[in-house]
Amino acid sequence: MRPPLVLTIAGSDSDGASGIQADLKTFTALGAYGASAVSMISAVNTHGLHGIHYLPGDVVRSQIDAVAEDLWIDATKIGALGSAAVVEAVAGAVRAHRDRLGRIILDPVMVGSDGAALISAEGARALRETLVPLVDVLIPNMAEAAQLLGRPVAASIDEMRGQALALQALGPRIVLVTGGRLVDDDAVDVLVHPGGTDLLRAERIPGRKVRGAGSTLSAAIAAQLARIEEFDRAGELGEIGEKGSDDDMATIVASAREFLASAIENAEEWKVSRRTRGGYGPLNHLITLDKS
Repeated sequence: MRPPLVLTIAGSDSDGASGIQADLKTFTALGAYGASAVSMISAVNTHGLHGIHYLPGDVVRSQIDAVAEDLWIDATKIGALGSAAVVEAVAGAVRAHRDRLGRIILDPVMVGSDGAALISAEGARALRETLVPLVDVLIPNMAEAAQLLGRPVAASIDEMRGQALALQALGPRIVLVTGGRLVDDDAVDVLVHPGGTDLLRAERIPGRKVRGAGSTLSAAIAAQLARIEEFDRAGELGEIGEKGSDDDMATIVASAREFLASAIENAEEWKVSRRTRGGYGPLNHLITLDKS
């Protein structure tokens, strides 16, 4: 019996906290096999970005072609792409292999946790015009949602919902806008899907500086979508709808958010940097592994 298989198309991060490294660890933790296509190479550590090296679009496309022509892909997660040439190459690959890529999840990585731009202006425009309309699930944070729409960052839950619906109108069936800190100290995400709109709240962990949360969340959603045929359709608690039901997405996002919260909480004691002050640490993706 083959395992659920997820392809990640994203940047390689040298410190292992985000990008393809975080994706592959997340897939493994959630029981999926991970394949990859590297879109760019980031020289980065816990204290910030040192440089980005963009790959040619044809190099990225050749990786996707090789995997799509051979492996049985259940879901594809797209992360940082960096340049317009790579965005267009990935969009071309999606069109060419649409029936072989499973459900496609786009995390439109545009700005790093330290505020560094991770995509060119031309790349951001190409992302909106050529790739966003092709994907099934779009997962921007608040700043990325605003940038994709050419609007100010949402200042209320109603504005978050409005931006999520506007992004859904561009083509994706499902949009999850993340990163809201609009109610007390809770994090608020807005999910719009064919079954309706959900507000997802979680208590923030004060003082925790981590990098890779966005990559991990979108990778976890991709892994769960790849695994969905394994689920007992009614679920042990009746939380998963009948096959083909639109209720599944809310359950999948909730389970991915639980994995993310646990990975953040269980990384508290990790000391991976030689420097003791500042910096953004990794998440603990190993939490599901048997420690006995």
